[in-house]
Amino acid sequence: MNPPNIHTIGKWADQRIQSRCASADLGYGHVLRVLHHSGATFKHPLKKSQTKAAAKNATVFIVFRSILGAVESGFAPGMIAFLPYWYTREEVGFRTSVFFGAIPISGLVGSPLAAALASIKSSLAPYQMIFLVEGAVTFVLGVAAIFILQDYPETCTFLTNDEKALVIRKLKADQGLATRAKLSFFSVLKAIFDWRTAVYCVFHFAFTNVVNSIVIFGPTLMKGLGYDPVTATYLTSIPCAAGVLAIIASFYLPKRIPLNLNIFITLLITTVFLVIMAFGKGKFLRMFAFTCLGIGVYPGFPMYLSWMSTNQGGIGKRLVVTAVVFSVGNVSGAVLPVMFTTNHAPRFITGFIFLLACNVLAMILVVVLALHYKSENRRKEKNPVDVSHMSEDDQQLLYNEHPQFRYTL
Repeated sequence: MNPPNIHTIGKWADQRIQSRCASADLGYGHVLRVLHHSGATFKHPLKKSQTKAAAKNATVFIVFRSILGAVESGFAPGMIAFLPYWYTREEVGFRTSVFFGAIPISGLVGSPLAAALASIKSSLAPYQMIFLVEGAVTFVLGVAAIFILQDYPETCTFLTNDEKALVIRKLKADQGLATRAKLSFFSVLKAIFDWRTAVYCVFHFAFTNVVNSIVIFGPTLMKGLGYDPVTATYLTSIPCAAGVLAIIASFYLPKRIPLNLNIFITLLITTVFLVIMAFGKGKFLRMFAFTCLGIGVYPGFPMYLSWMSTNQGGIGKRLVVTAVVFSVGNVSGAVLPVMFTTNHAPRFITGFIFLLACNVLAMILVVVLALHYKSENRRKEKNPVDVSHMSEDDQQLLYNEHPQFRYTL
């Protein structure tokens, strides 16, 4: 999601890295598995990308990628946890969509950029040039973030005292302050083993599968349709462009339409075009379906993340659930590579059937979770409980069980 990461991997994969690292077919798939699995294992929001440009073989590359995965993987879940420090539950959804709009935008910009960099004649291999340039940009932005981003509205320096008081009062009334968020060992375990956390893991896995199929394996899929490697890399930006337009359009959806319905529709759209990708015939039809995948998955991803974030009854639980969901969901990067190697070309039926199964399961679980949330809201309305005798800190530890907490449908 943050360059140079999943988009760069897709471009790298088709820019002669197979021969460079001597990792063809299934071996090549194992290399790609490491690219993601290392990122799903560790949770620290730093980056170190340019070192991968120095890789001369598969072993060195895997070592560098493992280091990168250890330091970069907290970025996206960290932002999901960070936004509620500043915004109320109602405000988080739009900001989440804007933030994750960077995924298709980076693909839209990154695909032509990667193709252009790979075409430069130099002593560097194409994949080395891609990682070197994009790694330099990421390094500059990472350093700048240290000085630009501030942790909490209570301690920030760019707001006046009156502005701080207004923001703090609004946040405290909505969900409590991040600086006062507390976690106990028991509450962490309870959040991890909450069945709803497992459901969100399935959602994340399903959406991430489709995103990965576009940005990592898009060039491979396009080569299966008969395009040369450079053209295939450029074509990968088309679903990203469709995704950007779909995200912008989603900003204008009426607020009265519940999030669960929006998520279900985006999953349905994605599922329809996955069916066409798997069983459709003809280059134009499959290229059209590949483009339309972006219309479903790119707006649906931030919608689901917003739904997950707003339905955690407190900042502490949100931190735990977000970390678990991203860690489990990102295992997609360790599973898909073995289904989209050249052994399965040109139709990749196994991979698409797997994506379809995950999407259908996610659609079913959206309905189940929405009905559960509606039932819980109704139960709390009918059975009010007085917790005024409890301290504010103890009330915050109730999380979703707080009698005044209501789920967002």
